[in-house]
Amino acid sequence: MGDVLLCTPAIRSIRKAYPEARIELLTASPGADALAGNPHLDGILVWQPGWRAQWALAREIRHRGYTLVVDFQSTPRTARLVRATRAPRRVGIRGRGPRNWSYTDLVPKVRGPVYTARQKVGVLAPLNIHAPAGDDLSLDIIVSAADREWAETVWKRWGLDGARPVVAISPVSREPFKQWGTDRWAEVADALAAAGAKLLLTAGPGERSQVEEVVRRMHHPAVWDYGRTTLRQLAALYERCELWVGNDGGAKHVAAAIATPTITVIRWPLGPVWTDTQNRVPHRYVEREPPAESRGRRRESSARASLRAVTSAEVMEAAIESLRLRGVEPRESA
Repeated sequence: MGDVLLCTPAIRSIRKAYPEARIELLTASPGADALAGNPHLDGILVWQPGWRAQWALAREIRHRGYTLVVDFQSTPRTARLVRATRAPRRVGIRGRGPRNWSYTDLVPKVRGPVYTARQKVGVLAPLNIHAPAGDDLSLDIIVSAADREWAETVWKRWGLDGARPVVAISPVSREPFKQWGTDRWAEVADALAAAGAKLLLTAGPGERSQVEEVVRRMHHPAVWDYGRTTLRQLAALYERCELWVGNDGGAKHVAAAIATPTITVIRWPLGPVWTDTQNRVPHRYVEREPPAESRGRRRESSARASLRAVTSAEVMEAAIESLRLRGVEPRESA
């Protein structure tokens, strides 16, 4: 879902270059939810698992008569689908092996600390499409009036109406190597509450138990048991917050898309890859290089060591600074 939102600057650029074209996007179900209502798209095709569904999809896209296909992922699976379109022009990222044969135009894979949304715009270089005017790489998500009304009812029901600041915390991840730790998130949440913030804890499907563990460890109240949300309802909640703080993941990109400042605890050295530090809305990350003895180990071990090196004080300091940029002066905590 986050990866799809990071495609939206590239989608805007394609629409600007081809204002009369019919533009469709193929994505999995969470991505389809994230892009519902996007004004730059004329249609969304939903990928489904299973060989029967994929065979049917390959037949469908072959008969849609595309003249240009851009593959922002360029994995072996997406390369097969690109070839199935039989489009006269097919743009992808150079990889290993026979997948490259699926494309007529290949761009080199980006190495180094380049923001992912910028990388995706870079895939369009063979089409002479470059970064948007003003280097605007902001993400797009469409929130309806009904979504905002639902968020307003949550605010009123839980006593957040008129409260400031409200800080959203997403202390969850289904990937263990992205989890900073429920004990540390509880510590940061308590520090923010002591500084005068109202807290909104959020989670996605399968992540509720992590939020429950954070709440169990906390000494201050937080709003968290407000029921399941759609993706755009979650965006409507974040829109009302002064700040979002959390683990690396899709929720961070939802907050960024709705123009809420973010602070992400992320494993080194991926902060600049997944954070738009040049946006007009301040987005920050906190990362630390893992100890020397943990480098060269499996990705999960190195990632956990990197996250463990980040302290609660560092995250709290970043949060206080971000709130001050929003015109909120937190009170001194005891």
